[in-house]
Amino acid sequence: MSLLTVEGLKISTDGRALVSDLSFAVGAGERMGLIGESGSGKSLTAMAITGLLPRNISARGSITLDGQQVIGAPERNLGQLRGSATAVIFQEPLTALDPLTRLGRQIEEPLRRRYRRDGLDPKTVKHEVLALMERVALPQPERIAAAYPYEVSGGQRQRVAIAMALACRPKLLIADEPTTALDVTTQAEILKLLDSLVRDLGMALLFISHDLPVVANVVDRLTVLRNGKAVEQGPVRDVLGAPKNPYTKTLVEAARAFDQALGRTP
Repeated sequence: MSLLTVEGLKISTDGRALVSDLSFAVGAGERMGLIGESGSGKSLTAMAITGLLPRNISARGSITLDGQQVIGAPERNLGQLRGSATAVIFQEPLTALDPLTRLGRQIEEPLRRRYRRDGLDPKTVKHEVLALMERVALPQPERIAAAYPYEVSGGQRQRVAIAMALACRPKLLIADEPTTALDVTTQAEILKLLDSLVRDLGMALLFISHDLPVVANVVDRLTVLRNGKAVEQGPVRDVLGAPKNPYTKTLVEAARAFDQALGRTP
């Protein structure tokens, strides 16, 4: 059975369809990418999976996460799924993090949820915080744990956000445009980090982006969205090597042209 199964998902607001009849599945340990331009419904799909859609946006269809139905589930059930079944890394860590709380304390919060669930000794929380920070390659973890978000770099904030997502040991990690707000060098570092963490911890990954080359480097399968609809799905090598939909062809050609302009091999 798939860890995540989305069937006939429809997301709408005020009678306007934002996502239409979307279906896909992610198995345990599998990596899948959702790609499309801004407004294609990628982030809305992630919010629907985690039960975090705004009140004025509704979802219909079926989303089964770790054996439980998400659509229509009470908040108590959704709260239990968040962290243990899935966790999200958002695009802009400066807005995702609490500006008035020290970074170490923010990593503590999901850890405290886990020790209530798994019996983790509260006295070991500080040690676990520093261990998580080291795992995501944060330098001087004690200094950064005592810092506020504005006192560290964008790349370090994103690493803190990743540490928070890992704290509850989720089965599915959702990365929603996790490198868009970062410079090119830091993007490469974060992608390499995510790749190694997903592999080492055996997590499934749903990677959301508008950047085809970025997604292609970290996932095995792709779903291409346009205007809320899936226009192409399949293994990365098939979608990139022989795209069938005109929109996908345009994305692939644009990525190749960009690589050639930079003198890189497509």
